[in-house]
Amino acid sequence: MHSDQMQLNKTPLAWLLLSVFAVVIPHARHLSVWVILAVCLIITWRVQIFRGRWSIPKRWTKLILVSGSILGLKLLYHSLLGLEPMVALLITSMVLKLLEMYRQKDAMAVVLLCFFTTAAQFLFGQTALDFFYGLFCSLLLLATLVSLNRNGSRQTQNNLAVGLRLAIQCLPVMLFLFFFFPRIGSLWSVPLPQNTAKTGISNVISPGDISRLAQDGGKAFTATFNNTIPTNEQLYWRGLVMSEFDGRQWSLNRWSSASAGGIVKWQGQSIKGRAMDWYNRAQRESKPIEYQIILEPTQQQWLYALPLADLTLGASGTTRDFTTIYHTPIAKRLVYRVESTLSYKIEPQQLPSWFRQRNLSLPEGYNSKTVAMAQKWRAEGARPGQIIDRFLSMITRDYTYTLEAPLLARDSVDDFLWNTKAGYCEHYASAFVVFMRAAGIPARVVAGYQGGEKIEDFIQVSQADAHAWAEVWLEGEGWKRVDPTAAIAPERVRSGVRAVFDRSVRNPLSMEAYRHIDLLNRLRLQIDVFNYRWQTFVLNYNSDRQLSLVQKIFGAKNLWQMAFMVSSVIVLCVAIFVLLAYLKQRPNALAPEIKAIRRLEKKIAKLGLVRRPGETVSQFLTRAGHRLPRQAKSLQEILLNFEKVTYQNQPQHLTALKTQIEQFKAR
Repeated sequence: MHSDQMQLNKTPLAWLLLSVFAVVIPHARHLSVWVILAVCLIITWRVQIFRGRWSIPKRWTKLILVSGSILGLKLLYHSLLGLEPMVALLITSMVLKLLEMYRQKDAMAVVLLCFFTTAAQFLFGQTALDFFYGLFCSLLLLATLVSLNRNGSRQTQNNLAVGLRLAIQCLPVMLFLFFFFPRIGSLWSVPLPQNTAKTGISNVISPGDISRLAQDGGKAFTATFNNTIPTNEQLYWRGLVMSEFDGRQWSLNRWSSASAGGIVKWQGQSIKGRAMDWYNRAQRESKPIEYQIILEPTQQQWLYALPLADLTLGASGTTRDFTTIYHTPIAKRLVYRVESTLSYKIEPQQLPSWFRQRNLSLPEGYNSKTVAMAQKWRAEGARPGQIIDRFLSMITRDYTYTLEAPLLARDSVDDFLWNTKAGYCEHYASAFVVFMRAAGIPARVVAGYQGGEKIEDFIQVSQADAHAWAEVWLEGEGWKRVDPTAAIAPERVRSGVRAVFDRSVRNPLSMEAYRHIDLLNRLRLQIDVFNYRWQTFVLNYNSDRQLSLVQKIFGAKNLWQMAFMVSSVIVLCVAIFVLLAYLKQRPNALAPEIKAIRRLEKKIAKLGLVRRPGETVSQFLTRAGHRLPRQAKSLQEILLNFEKVTYQNQPQHLTALKTQIEQFKAR
């Protein structure tokens, strides 16, 4: 029976179902739970078909399944155009193919779909774990192919070993292509997921939001400095500025939003006239520090950096309140270099009236007690600096810094300042800004991260480091950072959140929640180091680094020379491979006694006596002796010497054998 018509045996079917299940697992993080349940149901159905318990679905059943799957995906994702719905459609098609799979050629089609599904997982994640799991799935699929090609034979063992050997043979080609094949960018555009959950700090902050984020844990970004790492007190990773307050929550204003037509100075944009005076008035009073950030996907538009940042990143910009943003939401890991100036003055002389008013506005009818107290302090003749110091001194008495802040009433600032007196950084920052505005001092809330964990030569910033602080405008000094948390819990700023809350992360799925267990904490640190090295040396291996490597090895000076050099090496490698394959398939050199016998066969063949297929030398020469009785004695002597050389390991008779054959005359 032809292999394409051969029915599947138990072993290849088991390998195939295991591979299908394995390649679907990494997609569970973005697939709907209904798609996962459908996959499990269909795999179970396929097993029951093999066991003879259920039957292969009829044509009308297949039609219902296909139509129902498309309709279900349409209802789940609202559109089939997009990355997530298309991958869900691919997986659904793959598992539905299992129900009509009966012969080997059908199984081959499923394996090809599994390879596509494995490749699709890298559209959602490119960590070291994703890579090695993808290799594992590829190895399973290779073992499945080996098992399918052995289907119906008795050789069923070591499928995985053969698959591993095939993978190892491909490894040099894979490494060569990774390091030297020109990186020319994507040949197509894939719509990125739009319904992926946003991570990190949101554009709206209510009391308790940052404390919940800090307890959830998870990596936000890593930073590598060219020289000395600043102290923890200097690591204020500025994210977004919030100036709009509705009485309970803070949000961005439209001047900070590029999509809403806000004022943005884009990277590389030339500054003409007075349009960007606010950007030119920033005074840098210290030497800039250089560092690189690897930002995890957030589905948000803003970037994180230390104060007064200049980014060498295309499509990035600086808004009117010096928030750094990207032109699109960040849907994949982003690497950018930054120069920051830690000592600076922003707009020290004067604020535009509209901008000043925006940072003084408060909603009417909210937090009346706080507003009255701030106005009383100002009426007493206190200067802005004195009001700031007095407020910070007040919260050092009878106030508590806690992750478990009580719920607040409608007038959240009044309730916090005069009743509960317990909160996290967003409570203190919000109350401080409201108090300053009520006292006539322009102020705003800044959300970002503070500090980070130093691991070897880089800083890793976690969601646990999420923080909120304030900026106030003082004449002659400009916008100045004031962090009320530094007054109520100075160790939080000096040494990080872990110095205050040893177990701040409560999420059981985050390894940060097990920092108190020494073994697990050391394992976490090793994993973090490995992931950082992976991101630095593998994911960040871009065209510039590739060109630099090729220049060192081949001397290429541009992309075209690099392409020519690499193509030449590929052609040479292919030629060597073909030559080795040819030499391997060439027949082995004949032994001298066999060559001598072949010459004898040619002499006898002239008389019409040809050696038959499968006929031994002894049988042939005996038959020839009967046909040639006058040469029978010579043929027997030749056969005797041949057997002594071949079977009795007596090479000294080889000369006599050759002489006898040379002297033999076929008559």
